[in-house]
Amino acid sequence: MPNTVSHRVALIKIEQDLTCAIRSAMQGARLFERVTSSTRVALKPNFTYPYYKPGVTTSPRIIRELVKILREYTAHIAVVETDGGYGAWPAIAAYAGHGLYEIRDEFGIEIVNLNDEPREPISFRSGRQTHQLPLPTRLLHETDLFITMPVPKIHCMTGLTLSYKNQWGCVPDIMRLRRHYIFDDAIVAINRALKPAVLADGTNFLDRNGPMDGHPIRMDLIIAATDAGAFDRYVAELMGISWRCVPHLRRAVELGDMASDLKDIEYNVPPEEARTHIFRLQRTLRNYIALVGFKSRLVTWIGYESWFGKVVLHGILYAIAGKPVKPRINRET
Repeated sequence: MPNTVSHRVALIKIEQDLTCAIRSAMQGARLFERVTSSTRVALKPNFTYPYYKPGVTTSPRIIRELVKILREYTAHIAVVETDGGYGAWPAIAAYAGHGLYEIRDEFGIEIVNLNDEPREPISFRSGRQTHQLPLPTRLLHETDLFITMPVPKIHCMTGLTLSYKNQWGCVPDIMRLRRHYIFDDAIVAINRALKPAVLADGTNFLDRNGPMDGHPIRMDLIIAATDAGAFDRYVAELMGISWRCVPHLRRAVELGDMASDLKDIEYNVPPEEARTHIFRLQRTLRNYIALVGFKSRLVTWIGYESWFGKVVLHGILYAIAGKPVKPRINRET
């Protein structure tokens, strides 16, 4: 492929040396060229669960190894996250459950709850209206290199959650679900504002259902990319899922933020050669009920903010589909 291509993806198989795999992936995506001793780096893991869960959250081992590598280049490193949506759990619980405070003490990095940080709005169009979302000032103006650290997953609402969607967790509002009805435009706007590079934990991908449940598939991959669009286009192909079946990826192509043709992306391994499993979405009854609210502003308000929704509708939902399973502690790393 020609060297003039600006979008790059590097896939490295994890063998015996995790540090070597991460370093090789970053070199392949040319991420080291963007780091100097003064570079302010922010790392955004996927903490969809308050404790490490394979295929669901970013592995503490991979976070630690990436911090160790980056620490050779810069001392200005922060790990950032927000509180769980709908008040599920505070960011500090996820940090503790993933051993982040130990990593902070070992390497002298910052651990930041973005809900406690100054914020400012970004504006974007969705349909005929202009909307606003808050984003942390730290990420908009005080970060030189933002690295998102997703786990590739099937998602019960959006079809896939790869690197684009990981930035939904940068919105410092536990009721961000109120904006799901404009999600496709919002997530592209967020990524345009934050301009993330990608270093993904591909130890396990999640099949069948996500983001918190499903079946982890061992892949043993580290995948780095120059940008979210290149990563999501490549990894969707690797998983055997057409980007056209994922609404926010279709929107990213329409807005010119993601290439529709793999020829516009430089990669070291063709995605079909790295494919060892075909991933499939299998929605549950609870998913189908929730999907109605995901697509409707009115239904979301009725279901999550009105007294009728909180008491009556949730009672009916639990009677039909059962109550959500509470997170269990799992300190495996």
